[in-house]
Amino acid sequence: MKNLSITLVLTIFTSTFLFAQLAPGSTAPDFTITDTDGVTHNLYDILDEGKPVLLDLFATWCGPCWSFAETGVFDEFDELYGANGDNSVFTVAVEADPSTPASELYGGGSSIGDWTTMIHYALANDDNIAEPYALAYYPTIYLICPDRTVTEIGQGPASGGSWNVQTLAQEVFVNTCPAPVEGLNAMMQSYDAELVSCGGAKIEPIVTIMNMGTEDMTACSIQTIVGGSVINTYNWTGSLATFASDQVTLPEIPANTTNVSFNVVMDGDLQASDDDIDIEIEFATESHAYIHVEVNADYYAGETSWDIRNSNGSVVFSGSYQDGTADQWGGGGPDADMTHDHFKELSEGCYTFNLVDSYGDGQAGSANTPAGSVVVSDGNGLELFSISGNWGSEASSNFEVTSGVGIEEVFENSISIFPNPTFNNTSVSFNLSESNEVIIELVNTLGQKVFTKEYEMAAGSNTVDLSVEALNAGIYYLNIIVDDKLMTEKLNILK
Repeated sequence: MKNLSITLVLTIFTSTFLFAQLAPGSTAPDFTITDTDGVTHNLYDILDEGKPVLLDLFATWCGPCWSFAETGVFDEFDELYGANGDNSVFTVAVEADPSTPASELYGGGSSIGDWTTMIHYALANDDNIAEPYALAYYPTIYLICPDRTVTEIGQGPASGGSWNVQTLAQEVFVNTCPAPVEGLNAMMQSYDAELVSCGGAKIEPIVTIMNMGTEDMTACSIQTIVGGSVINTYNWTGSLATFASDQVTLPEIPANTTNVSFNVVMDGDLQASDDDIDIEIEFATESHAYIHVEVNADYYAGETSWDIRNSNGSVVFSGSYQDGTADQWGGGGPDADMTHDHFKELSEGCYTFNLVDSYGDGQAGSANTPAGSVVVSDGNGLELFSISGNWGSEASSNFEVTSGVGIEEVFENSISIFPNPTFNNTSVSFNLSESNEVIIELVNTLGQKVFTKEYEMAAGSNTVDLSVEALNAGIYYLNIIVDDKLMTEKLNILK
């Protein structure tokens, strides 16, 4: 769904899509940027110096972003606490719209003006920061604390109004970012490894420990706890100054584990409340080899794309849709408000289905256009993933293809298509183990159904003659569906 003014975009995004932003208290993704003065900055290096980071993510064409810069509050704050002041906080504004060239920071194009005249602290352009920071609207303003936790603070205090130097200092130094404990304090900062178990493989946990005390941290033990019992203890040694951290790889977790706790133990630790972290491991859903991706596109079909990746991260199947020209945002077009069916036979292994909406509102629809949806199912009719409406900018699900078990219970042997390739007609033959209702479909490579028909068929040998004379040349997927179980073969039509 699109909106007609920049101000309205901000208002609607703020009230509707806030859930798409990073959750308060979650770990801030690391990034490295080069500012307009040619200076390179790494987030984690800055945090390890004990400095909070104020991160303003904006777009050069964004009216509310320009209005916020005009207040000058970040400039004033930076004069006191940033690189221009006592250097206790790092303040940075990053142009985060991937479609905007860096040159527009200086004006021109769709830019409102010359941003270098408005912002006098670190200013940069980065096309890759929007996705890890779950950006759904501009401006998005985050406060990142030295313990690497991130909180969206917006353009003013939660109590209302706009930031001034005093209220912003209160937020940074008192309300949000914790001060180090006087003395020794080890913190279990984050869990950084897989949360999905697939194929019976063990998981190698990775955690980050941090020194949240004023004294150097030189030794500790890290316990892995399952079912209330310590199953592994890792003895760590090193040297961490205040706010410094270390990522530690621990012994493997058993494959059948679901709930795990990690606890850091250090002699003389003065604060126990930040010593542990709990995680829940998800088991990938077991799936049949035949996969059906059903995309019910909304009016802005071109915003939606998806892929299936194997355990190596390689894309094995994907889909995207065409923009229209009905409005400036690509509405309408040949793929809008249509159902697109995609079929694929996968080999045994672990997979992730990834769904992306480039605008960040999922398939929300509006008063005049229906919402969209995406359903992924297997050849046994098992639903692996289902989502609809406003699901934000991305969603995913994990599954494991184990075999083709289930199809053999319905089809006594494979499907035969003859002739294939064909010009005008072809015959589809197969054996059924028992009498049943059979659905036969033809789907083109765009995922559009060009033929579908139901048949009542007897047990044993069955043949269906199909006329394909009216169809264009190309590859089609012939689907036979019985009791929600699916068998797919390719049909090549020549002209």
